[in-house]
Amino acid sequence: MSRGACAAAHGARADGTMMTAASAARRTRARCARAGRARAQSDGGDADGSRSSSGASSAFDFRAHEAWLMDALTRTCGSSRTDVDVDACLAYKSNETIGVRTTTEVWTSSRLRRVRSTYVDGGEVAQIFNCVAYPSTSTPDAPIFGADLICIGKGAARKVLIGVDLQPMCRDASYAAAYVPELLALRDGRFADVAETLGTTTPSTKFYEDAKFFSKGMFFARPPTADDEVARASLDVLKAYFDVWVRRLDEAEREAEAMDGACKFGLSLEDVRRCVLTETTARAGQDAHDAWQLEHDPAIAMFTKWYGDAWSREFAETVLFPGGCPSTTGNRHP
Repeated sequence: MSRGACAAAHGARADGTMMTAASAARRTRARCARAGRARAQSDGGDADGSRSSSGASSAFDFRAHEAWLMDALTRTCGSSRTDVDVDACLAYKSNETIGVRTTTEVWTSSRLRRVRSTYVDGGEVAQIFNCVAYPSTSTPDAPIFGADLICIGKGAARKVLIGVDLQPMCRDASYAAAYVPELLALRDGRFADVAETLGTTTPSTKFYEDAKFFSKGMFFARPPTADDEVARASLDVLKAYFDVWVRRLDEAEREAEAMDGACKFGLSLEDVRRCVLTETTARAGQDAHDAWQLEHDPAIAMFTKWYGDAWSREFAETVLFPGGCPSTTGNRHP
């Protein structure tokens, strides 16, 4: 469906008047956000995003993870937040035949070039939460924060995947040394006790071959079950990795400011950590990340199965990974 068709299909009010696609998208995002948070609370979510013990009999999902991460991103990076308009038919899509609904919100702020959060709610068929946060390119050495939490299938066919990482924009050793050791200490130390519960493992080369946009400290797991213990442990992982990312973002901002000041005033760079990337190469790295994802991400095939090839292609190129297809993004996505 073209963008014009999206607007036509979703822009009509009940009284027959028209509203813009941007207005429809804003309404959709607000409605979806309220519904998601209400679902998290009704399914046993506590105020901090954790699941209470009373939720033991509730359906497995990642709503608590979504609620916690969206709140954390807003608290730490949401100053001057601006919502990015997404066509209404891309911000919300459903296949009522199989009961799958996909909602997405996109925003930007002074610290973050782009945040994109997508949730797929298909009951027992599918629960997927994917979020990426791209730092401002004025902080060139800050990695992308990425979370990919997947539960698909029923019964014995159910598969769960937990992936959280601070995704590098280059393979320079000093770039990685600034944060990867802390990730390794978390994964191989603090979270060693839940390795069996979460099924901590190494990524398959089927998807992660030539995975230059994933760090050696990536947390990757295939839990054998989908239960409250897995939900709690994976939420702890998400929180810990996010904390490392915020600290690295803070450090990278200070490093960029110090290097910029030294260059402007002709000061010595001996006591300043030299940024590996520039604003230009950081932007190129983020766009290359999107291009790689467009080619490799298996979620695109799932969206095609649920919603058709035309919708899936437009969603992937203009919402999921717009940097990988710059000719389609115009000024709609930062």
